[in-house]
Amino acid sequence: MPERQNLMTVQQVRTLVNAALADPEVDLAAPLGMSLLFREGLKTEVLTSLARGDYHPAVDDVPGSLTYRDGDQIRVATLSLESELLLTAYLDR
Repeated sequence: MPERQNLMTVQQVRTLVNAALADPEVDLAAPLGMSLLFREGLKTEVLTSLARGDYHPAVDDVPGSLTYRDGDQIRVATLSLESELLLTAYLDR
């Protein structure tokens, strides 16, 4: 059985997002892609076709979600807090 990937904690993601907001040279695409892949199980192609309208932010206790195309299917993925923080900052750029 493969070992679980060591991913960034919520605090580490917040630190990265704050750095990215302060410095436009910080690229969020790679950490966002890794988070979507390992936390939500999404293919990297999802990130390349992502639009702001595909993201649905969290409301109260309902987590954020992302709609994406998988062939001819439209699918919805529930986002982890880490992925949502990265995605929000990525789309705000």
